[in-house]
Amino acid sequence: MKKLFYLLFALPLFLISCDDDNKLPDIQMNVEISGATKSDGVLYIVQGETLTIDKITVSSTSATKGIALGGATYYWDYYPVATTNTVPYTMSIETGNAPVGNHLLQIECPVFAVDYSAAVAVLTYKVKIVESADEIPSPDAPAPETPEVKAQYCLLY
Repeated sequence: MKKLFYLLFALPLFLISCDDDNKLPDIQMNVEISGATKSDGVLYIVQGETLTIDKITVSSTSATKGIALGGATYYWDYYPVATTNTVPYTMSIETGNAPVGNHLLQIECPVFAVDYSAAVAVLTYKVKIVESADEIPSPDAPAPETPEVKAQYCLLY
């Protein structure tokens, strides 16, 4: 009798686990950055200048009913520096105390779309701080309206 009782308790767990939890929307992230020059996939900035993320937007071709970001958390060299939940998710990073050389800027944004699982988009930018503007190479050609940004997903638990 105990075995039947435990089986009845376990049955809902088997039914729930059959759901498709890995259905993620195809998204396009658009990040507007000012104060830096992009060349060869690297953002160059003079030490002491301010790197500003002006706006983060998301769009999707697969999620036609609605898609939104749940905020943005900014990481500088793997260290969390700020979180904002206010649209357009603006952030300024002062580089006066940052050493000259290579750095990493990461932006983590929860993505919520109707009829899709919740996900987290992680955007990564290489940043190089230089001592003078003479060290900055010539900028890339103007970017298209919606630049291609690789977004990685993981499910929220």
